Amino acid sequence: MKQTSLGGSLLVWALAALALVACLARTAVGVNQLEDVRYAGSWNMTAGPITARAVDTPDWGDAFYDYYQVSFQLTNHSQRPVDLNQYSFGATPLAGETWAARFDGPWDVDAAYELRPQIPQGCTGQVELMLQVDPDELESDTLDIFFEDYAGGVPLGQVTLP
Repeated sequence: MKQTSLGGSLLVWALAALALVACLARTAVGVNQLEDVRYAGSWNMTAGPITARAVDTPDWGDAFYDYYQVSFQLTNHSQRPVDLNQYSFGATPLAGETWAARFDGPWDVDAAYELRPQIPQGCTGQVELMLQVDPDELESDTLDIFFEDYAGGVPLGQVTLP
């Protein structure tokens, strides 16, 4: 009878050891995946030469502002697609108020959301954005262009307005 009890307790200890090994293995895999998630959350992109050309006020625009077509090649090195909507990018003057220049577009949010132009992971695409500038507030013709990631932005380069 004692032999059966000893065999039963060895079986319980063996199962407990296997469960512990499985938990440790799963924890190791989970930590490795967390490292991958941290990397995947980081934006990593580069922009080719950024150009700007003056354009007429669009039909949805305001005559008090100057408008520029800003263009550049964007290469997405991130682990997810990059949305190309105007609210994904920012333009900050080197001097003056930060709101003196911004990317803007028609307020047809539904259409913009449905189209959702994107550059997939590892791809390069042309980006064309409309820049709205308040000439009375802008103290510098040079602007920093960045991708807005809600943590300060990813700098893409600078453009000097014509």
